[in-house]
Amino acid sequence: MKKEIDPQLTADIELIIKEIGSRIKSQRKLIRNNYEDFARDYSLNKVTISRVENGENSSLRSIIILARAVGIKIEDLFKGIQ
Repeated sequence: MKKEIDPQLTADIELIIKEIGSRIKSQRKLIRNNYEDFARDYSLNKVTISRVENGENSSLRSIIILARAVGIKIEDLFKGIQ
């Protein structure tokens, strides 16, 4: 029998992903306001940047790459998130 995922857990995960995306977006805007220019300058996929910044389902790999590109340490990316 397959166990169902707790809906509260799903909601919490969505909030966490959105918060992480917001942190990355805020820092990226300090470097380059336009994400397309940022993508070009840092050789990153603009669709990936958009998905991460908007809190859409993204791989941890993409999140880490973007965090490092904008100068956020991994521990700071998750700081204060419960």
